[in-house]
Order: sequence, then C-alpha cells, then structure tokens
Amino acid sequence: GPVIDVLGDYAAASSKKGAGGKGSKKAAGLGLDADPDADPDGDGSLALARCSISVQAQTLVEFARETIGLAQADGGKTTAALYFHAVRDAFALYRCLVPAKWAAELLVDPRRAFVMHNDCEFICHHLAALGHRHRDDWPPALKATATFVDVIAAFRALARASLAPLLSRIREQIAVALGPWTQARWLRDRLAAGERGVGSALAGADDAERRLAVAAGTVGQTAHVAAAHLARATHLRVVGLLVDAAASHVVRRLEEIDSAGDSTARALVRLVEPVLALEGLFAAAHAPGGPARRAAAPAPVAKYAAEWDPLQAQIRRLTSMSAHRLLP
Repeated sequence: GPVIDVLGDYAAASSKKGAGGKGSKKAAGLGLDADPDADPDGDGSLALARCSISVQAQTLVEFARETIGLAQADGGKTTAALYFHAVRDAFALYRCLVPAKWAAELLVDPRRAFVMHNDCEFICHHLAALGHRHRDDWPPALKATATFVDVIAAFRALARASLAPLLSRIREQIAVALGPWTQARWLRDRLAAGERGVGSALAGADDAERRLAVAAGTVGQTAHVAAAHLARATHLRVVGLLVDAAASHVVRRLEEIDSAGDSTARALVRLVEPVLALEGLFAAAHAPGGPARRAAAPAPVAKYAAEWDPLQAQIRRLTSMSAHRLLP
C-alpha cells in the first residue's frame, strides 16, 4: 500500500555524522540510542541516522562481530565456514522469532513498532559492511562467498512490515474520529441548508471542530512517540502520512463549496484550525539527541504531506472570498 511505498524510500545510511557520545539507555527492553560515532569499525562516513534501537539488536550485531573474529582467529577453512554460517543462522533466527514474539504489540504500541523498524535498519547497516570489512581475513575458499548483503532485502521488508499495520490502524482511527468529514457533500449540504433558512449555516460547528481536534490529537500523540525513537527522516514521513489522513478529507469537503459569504468563509477557516495547527509538528521534528539536534530547522511540510498544499490553497480561496465581501 501507499504506507509501504513511502517508507520504502527511507535509506538507513546517511552521509552526515551524528552527534558525539555513546549510546544511552532509553527504556527497559528498548535499549540503546544508535550513534555512528560510537562505531569502532567505521569513521562515520556511512553513518546510521540517530535513532532508538533495542538491546536485542545490539546484542545480535555484537555476536556477529565476535563470531567472525573467532572464525578468523581459528584460521581453519572448515571451522571458518561453520562460524560464518552460524552468523547467518543467527540473523535468520532473529528475523523469524522476534517479530513473532512482538506481533501483538507491533499492532498497538507505536514505540515497539518504531524500535522494531529501527532494529531492522540498524542490522541492515551492519550487514552491508560485515563481509566487506573482513573479506581479507577470511580463508581463500570463503572470500568469494562470505557476504551478508543478500540478507538485507529480507530485513528491509521486515522494517516496512513492522510499521505498515500500525500506521494503517492509526489512519483508520483518524477517519473514525473525523466522522462526517469523511462523507461527501456533508459540509456543502449544511451550508446550503443554512442559506435556505433551514437552521444555521454552520449548525453543529462545535462538534465538527471537536472531531477535527480529536483527529489532530491522534496525529500529535503518534508524532510525539515517533520523535523520541525514529530517525528524523522517517519521523517526518510518518507524520506526513498521518497529517494527510486528516487533511485529505478536509480538502475534499472544502473543494465541494463553490461560494460562501464573508462570515461563513471566516468561520470555515476557524473551523479547520486544528488541522492547520499540525504544521507545528514539522517545526518541532528532531531526532533523539542533545539540544543541538532539537534545534533543527523546520521541515517543509509539503515535502512530506502531499495534501498540505491543496489545503493551503483552499484556505487562501476562503480568505479571498472573505476579503472580496469586505470590499466597498
């Protein structure tokens, strides 16, 4: 679906180095803060974006490094091959067992889903380098085959699969919270009834605004958790997907309105204010880290939320209606 397609563009490697300092404990069972500068084997030129990872993923990578070290220290072709396949089997076991263990939580707990996604990207980052770093130390018979690059695709797919169900569920929650905003011509018919004198043009506006506020609150809560655990680029994509889930329905309802009086146009702009306020989520977006990280420049909203520009266009149209009515 579209969630998987968008998140599939995420690249684990970044050309920029992260802030200094060792990884720190985040929460029980949700382990470490990945830091490229803490990587003893690299200089940060292909650094993993700063994000939260689990102790399990960190332990798996350390096991792989230690086991490869044993294989190279042993020097025998047979034992080296056994060590090499033991490492591959460890990654396969992780891919089979860990998602099954957390299957229920991945559907309902954003923190668990985000950390699982990061774990897969963290593992992919090391899979890409493990064979390359040690290729000269393998016995001649293993040099051509001792690679882990072929495993990366499976972990990439697992990373996407760990997020897609959760994001789909949250988008459904947003649609439920919006209520009548998801119904075609609902707002236009309400305004038309007001013009005919059948009730107020925006009767029930309080409930309509409350529904938008609830939907926006759902987006905000998820964005808060995402900011604490995901890399900045992935966080922004997740927030953009959820903002689109709310903004798309608002845009469709406003597009159905051909014209409106001065007071009605201004009331409509005020009505959708909870959705417009979601722009602040992009200004506050940051990767986990120190104050310098949190002071990152605001992200361009339209880059991550496809419905943002259409929403702004509708707001400008309503504003122009109001301005036109005010002309002498």
